[in-house]
Amino acid sequence: MSISTRVIWFIVLTFVSVEHAAVFAFAPSATTFLTLDKPQNASSLEQEPRSMVPCSALEQPLNGATNVPVETEIRWEPTAGNFGYIITIGSTPGGNDIVPATGTGVAQFFPPRGLPENTTIYVTIEVRDSSSTTVVCDEQSFTTGLITQTPGCTTLTQPINNETDVAVDVLFQWNYAPRATNYILQIGSAPGLSDIFDIDTGSNALNFNLPSDLLNGTIYYARVIPENSIGARSDCQETQFTTIFLDDAPPDCTQLITPADGATEIALTPLLQWAPVANADGYLLTIGTLPDNADVLDNTNIGNVTSTLVLDFDPGTQYYVVITPFNTAGVATNCAQTSFTTTFGCGPYLDPISGQTIDLNPVINLEDEYILCINDIPLQLNYPGEGTTFEWVKYTDISELVISRERNVNITEAGTYRLDVFLEVDVGNNNILTCEASQEFDVITSEAATITRVDIRNQAFNFRLEVTVEGSSEYEFSLNNPDGPYQDSNVFNNVNLSDDTVYVRDKFGCGIVSRRIVRDRGFPKYFTPNNDGVNDRWQVRGVRVNGETVTRIQVFDRFGKLLADFNAKGPGWDGTYAGRRLLDGGFWYKAFTTSNVVFTGYFALRL
Repeated sequence: MSISTRVIWFIVLTFVSVEHAAVFAFAPSATTFLTLDKPQNASSLEQEPRSMVPCSALEQPLNGATNVPVETEIRWEPTAGNFGYIITIGSTPGGNDIVPATGTGVAQFFPPRGLPENTTIYVTIEVRDSSSTTVVCDEQSFTTGLITQTPGCTTLTQPINNETDVAVDVLFQWNYAPRATNYILQIGSAPGLSDIFDIDTGSNALNFNLPSDLLNGTIYYARVIPENSIGARSDCQETQFTTIFLDDAPPDCTQLITPADGATEIALTPLLQWAPVANADGYLLTIGTLPDNADVLDNTNIGNVTSTLVLDFDPGTQYYVVITPFNTAGVATNCAQTSFTTTFGCGPYLDPISGQTIDLNPVINLEDEYILCINDIPLQLNYPGEGTTFEWVKYTDISELVISRERNVNITEAGTYRLDVFLEVDVGNNNILTCEASQEFDVITSEAATITRVDIRNQAFNFRLEVTVEGSSEYEFSLNNPDGPYQDSNVFNNVNLSDDTVYVRDKFGCGIVSRRIVRDRGFPKYFTPNNDGVNDRWQVRGVRVNGETVTRIQVFDRFGKLLADFNAKGPGWDGTYAGRRLLDGGFWYKAFTTSNVVFTGYFALRL
């Protein structure tokens, strides 16, 4: 995954065709900028951190609302710190047939042509922040009601009332009339007449080109009549305007000089240049992917300039271009078409000459998951492959943080990370492509265990070992062999203790720890408290037992009741409890040591 940097210019015109969607942005200089709007990859120059923004819920209408008026304005919850919103409206899930993706700086939007009646409307809102990070929110929907009234009024916005010097081929434009589903355009030579044109525009369009030009230097009266299934609205305001007096002839043609006609391996972001025409007021640009086709750009006015930078053409595609000058007298006719072919880009694509698949993008072969050993920080990762620039990115709760722009990175905490690799490739003709790849991976922490205690208990003629450990990972246990076999249980039964070692291994490879265990030989198996001066008290034989220093001993009856608790350096237990001598029987002991090894066993009292 990666981030792309967008350039924002002053005026934006948007249109959608069957195969291409394009946004064209113009700067008020001799060179304009055209952006083909399609999925783009990240630039390596994003500032850090990049904020992530919350989503917005519909406020008007509410998600799931019914019987919503077709002329309703759509509003949603504003989000703090946003740079704007993109709204898409369709009549099917994921559709954009009502309003294609459209930017707005505020949390409200009025569909330019209103909404269709008795239809479930699907709305998608994208929230953008100041670093151009975009969050696509979950789609929401509501259902419109039936239209039960005639439309409201509208007036022309082009030309405006009493305007003069109007072009004879003026594009008539008007605002949406509430509840309207179609418009009648009438033009007359006097107020209230429609003797020049009386045209059903045939759709819910908000503009119309007349089938023929108006006369120059003439006063006209125009009105727009909205209509729907209930009826028409014929009392809307009339507009008076005067066409321009034409003295000039239409301009001559021009054509592309850069790229040259028939050129190949053209950059995906080329500068289009053409020869200026002396009496031109501006130029219309048509671009298609087939001869005489306009599926990319259709006769669009790009101003009085002689070049334009096109951002991100499709790779390996032949484009056909027509430049048509115009002035107040009209447009040039029959201007020549030229063509050029773009480079195939980074791929992957099938080379038409060799028949091989070409992929110039860098290849990243990281693991999906890495272990960060707490006892061996940092985790060092390296990207050894091809690349020009690099970005190691860490995801946080609210941002993406670039932590390294080198081939190497030192990771000190768990989380989700991403590596972006950018590779500049020279494909000839002074054309440098920036190819890229991204890979996400997770880092989890683990650590070696700490053995805190080993309990040793008699078990018939053998012993039972129970190992207690501390640590935040998952561990497995082995006896006498660091290479295993290992078991998940921390208990070893029927152990014939001699001189043994317990091994504890972190399952994620963060180390092995061990503890040496020796057999309990320092505790008597019986004593005889009969006051004959021989073996009258029970006590460990020597404070140090097989390398472990005993500090304290507890004695329990066979039901687990504590009978005595005494120091290993004292005289020991005399066989009494609460001042009363106990009878013959079996008892068990628990002896504690300075290293937290615990000896447990049984002994007998004999009288």
